[in-house]
Amino acid sequence: MLRYFANGVIRWKNAMLCNTRTNWEFYAVVKGRCAAVLKDGEKPELKERTLWIFPPECSHAWADDGRRAFHRIAFHFGSVPYPLDEIVREKGWFSKRLTDEDVARLTAIAAEVEPHFRQPSLLSPLVFQGRLMDLCALALSDQTTSLPPALPDLAHFKVERASTWYAEHLARNPSVKEAADAVHVSPSHLRRLFWQVRKHSPKTAFQRIRLEKANSLMSRSALTLEDVARHCGFASASHFCREYKRVHHFTPTHWRKRLVAGFSKPLPPGVVPVREFSARPEERTMSA
Repeated sequence: MLRYFANGVIRWKNAMLCNTRTNWEFYAVVKGRCAAVLKDGEKPELKERTLWIFPPECSHAWADDGRRAFHRIAFHFGSVPYPLDEIVREKGWFSKRLTDEDVARLTAIAAEVEPHFRQPSLLSPLVFQGRLMDLCALALSDQTTSLPPALPDLAHFKVERASTWYAEHLARNPSVKEAADAVHVSPSHLRRLFWQVRKHSPKTAFQRIRLEKANSLMSRSALTLEDVARHCGFASASHFCREYKRVHHFTPTHWRKRLVAGFSKPLPPGVVPVREFSARPEERTMSA
């Protein structure tokens, strides 16, 4: 699900301090120059026509030369698909030089997303998911040498089927053995398949599914934390909060109130949101 979107020319009046995002961030400079800052006080090289991708919990900021504005397009998503998630997490972050075709595609994606972000409809989640797939494909279009080697179709099928089955039975928090039984393999073999395909255990994969589902429920409904916990297979709201904070390093209440509520209302034309959790919290909106 798309959590945040921005498209327009911007110039930072003050230096931005590094802070931790709660979602996957796609940030592209399509005209002018900017830089990703990974540590407060550093002066990184300004770049043109570049796409950066940062996973959740990765602290960073953005900088320009202090004199000239630049045009950026930014998207925040709650999750990204395999293999992009594994590639970015392994490297810590990702960047790619953009071609003319890439810039044109990004501009088209932004044009399609913006009306759905401003005035969401029943179709909007499908549009967001489709454009996320386009962004992932664009990011990895010239990364074939660094992609994981191809594995037998059966291995991928078993892993994807186990993940899908788990998501469908999430509320009762099934065990790894139950997931393995559902795809007709032993628990030990399912673990081997996950390590072969995803480079992590099924337990880790299933935990991500639970927390992504929780974020989705908190962003599109008024369910209490107890209800969210129940729908996602946690024993209680306190159990959910402990697991959420262990992974994300902040509470679900913080995420819901400070990082979602600020963008729940449609914005007027010509205005884009600014992250509420930012170096300049007093600025909520700015001209596009």
